[in-house]
Amino acid sequence: MNIKDVAALAGVSPATVSRCLNNTGPLNEVTRARIEKVVELTGYDVNQAFKQVDWNHNPTIGVMIPSLLNPVFSEIVSGIQKRARHFGYSVIVVDTQYERSLEKQAIIDLIRQRVAGVILTTASVEDNEALSLLREFNFPFCLVHNQSSDEPCVYVDNYQAGSEVAEQFLALEHKRIGMVAGRFQSSDRAKQRYLGFTECLKKDSSLSSVQLVEVDQYALTPFDQTQSSLFDSSSAPTAWFCSNDLLALKLVNHLKTKGVLVPETVSVVGFDGMALGQILYPPLATIQVPHHDMGLCAVDLLFNAKHKSALSLARKLDYQTHFVGTVAECQPSIMRNVL
Repeated sequence: MNIKDVAALAGVSPATVSRCLNNTGPLNEVTRARIEKVVELTGYDVNQAFKQVDWNHNPTIGVMIPSLLNPVFSEIVSGIQKRARHFGYSVIVVDTQYERSLEKQAIIDLIRQRVAGVILTTASVEDNEALSLLREFNFPFCLVHNQSSDEPCVYVDNYQAGSEVAEQFLALEHKRIGMVAGRFQSSDRAKQRYLGFTECLKKDSSLSSVQLVEVDQYALTPFDQTQSSLFDSSSAPTAWFCSNDLLALKLVNHLKTKGVLVPETVSVVGFDGMALGQILYPPLATIQVPHHDMGLCAVDLLFNAKHKSALSLARKLDYQTHFVGTVAECQPSIMRNVL
């Protein structure tokens, strides 16, 4: 981080930054406060600036994702890296572990690394400190998976996808239906899938209310006793929609350990289209999302935003339904054998 970087973030000249830091000339208070905020944000130290060797010669893109454990984000990062290399850029990745409180610090860390722009997935675009920081300093960024009406973003229609899963369950004559979702405060995508899912189910007045089980999507450990009881009772849903494939695979494994047949007795549909779900038997029914293409597209949109292109900064990609394997017609005559 050097004085030119501080000046660029503050929207002033390096000479103005110098006057502020050295108190060598007049400066209005608004400009002074903005420069001081950038200095605090970046950790810039004028006394150390000339003692450090600048190794960051290669242009770099910062990437903030919720999880390194979820293969979905590995696919996105793979696409980002491929496209970034094409333009001569390298990539720095930070992981927020689905913790909204870690997002702002992650962005500060990336800015301090002097990245040219940021590609990120946030808990939500609403009331988000990380996004507010990027907006305040006009820092180039592109959202992945999050949808925004007026900012660079690449996404799929989560609401419509959730609705299509509901349509499938209704067509297969399921009457007891539930959803396992990551906590909505950590994922606005999961909430949109739930809203589309439940709104579509309202078409069938004979359905009981949809059972919602919110869990920690970051934990790969088995369901706890309270959660397990919701899946194991004789009155439990015969069809479950999971907000991502990891949760769906976790549920399928749980049901099988309890002696419940999938999909003969209980249907499970995930969301993502992870390759892992397709090499198991039966293959996981899911919504297949082009995550690698999302990464490729995000880099293009980031550069469009950085260079103030007149091209559209929002891109909706198509998903594919894959309703085979772990989803089947409801068989009310089959009694659940719960251990």
